[in-house]
Amino acid sequence: MRYFFIALSLAACAAERQPGEFFGSVDADSEWVVDGVLLVDQPLPPIFVRRVLPADQPYRQTAAGVADARVQVAQGDRVFEYAADEDWPGRYVPPPEAARVEAQTEYRLEVEVAGKRVQARTTTPDRVRVRETVLVDEETMEVLRSLKTFAEAGDGVYTAPENQLVYLEDLLEIRLETVAVDAYQLGMFAMEPNLKSVDDDILDFFDEDDPETLRANPSPPLNVSDGIVRMPWLAVLFEGRTLVKVFALDHNWFEYARSSPDLQEQGGLGGLVGENFERPFFEVEGGIGLFGSASVDSVGFFVVPRP
Repeated sequence: MRYFFIALSLAACAAERQPGEFFGSVDADSEWVVDGVLLVDQPLPPIFVRRVLPADQPYRQTAAGVADARVQVAQGDRVFEYAADEDWPGRYVPPPEAARVEAQTEYRLEVEVAGKRVQARTTTPDRVRVRETVLVDEETMEVLRSLKTFAEAGDGVYTAPENQLVYLEDLLEIRLETVAVDAYQLGMFAMEPNLKSVDDDILDFFDEDDPETLRANPSPPLNVSDGIVRMPWLAVLFEGRTLVKVFALDHNWFEYARSSPDLQEQGGLGGLVGENFERPFFEVEGGIGLFGSASVDSVGFFVVPRP
C-alpha cells in the first residue's frame, strides 16, 4: 500500500485512508482510528472515526466506520461540534459556521466513542510561500528562466511558454520562503483526465496495476534548510498538466510520514540507515491515526515528452 497523503490526497483532495494504512501488519482490533488533516487558510476538514477490524476480515467501510461518536475540534475557547455524515459511515463534518484554519494556532481533537475518549492536538505551521520557481542548467546550475506563478497567470501556468518543461531536461528548483518546521513534503499530481506515461517502461517499477492509483505521488519528508527544493524527474510519471503542492508539516504529520513503512522505502528524513519502524508514530491518546496540520503553496507546469 502507498502512503498518501494521501495525508496528501492528503490534503489536496481530502483523502480517506483505510485503517490498515496506518499500522501495516500490526493487529490492533481493539483500537480506534482517527484521521484528519488541517490546512492553513482552508476550512476545517472532515474527521474520520473508525474501528480496526480483525486482520483476517476483509475491510468494509460500513463495518469499520463509527456512526455514533461525538467529535469536536477546539481552538482556544471556541468549540466546533461535528455532525455525522449519514451517507458516509465514520465521516464527521464541521458546522457551517466553522472558521478557516489559522496559522500558528493550536487545535484540539476530542472523540468520545463506546465510553472511551480519543484525543490529539496540533499546532499549525506558519504560512509557506513559493518565492519563485526556476529552471536551471544541470551542469552549470545557471538559471535558464523563471516559471509563471498561479498569482501571475492562474490556470494559465499550464499553457505559459515558460512553464513547458521537456521531460528529463534541466532541473526545476522551487525556492521557498522557509518557515520553522521539522520538514516539508511534496505532492505531485497529474491533472490530465487521460493519463499518458512519460516513459513506456517507467510504470513497470510500480506494483500498481491501475495508473490512476499513481495520479497522486508523495515524496518522503524533506529537509529544506536552504529554502530550495529540487524536483526529482523520477517523481514525474505522466505527461501534461502537473501540479506540485509544497507542504510545511507540523510535528504530527512529520512523525507519521517519516515512520510510514511505505515512505521509509523511498528514503528521506527520519531514521538511521537500516532502521525500520514496525509501525508509524501516532501522536494520538486513546487510539491511533493522524490528526495533523500543514501550510501549503503550489506550482503548476506542463510536462512535454522528450523528442
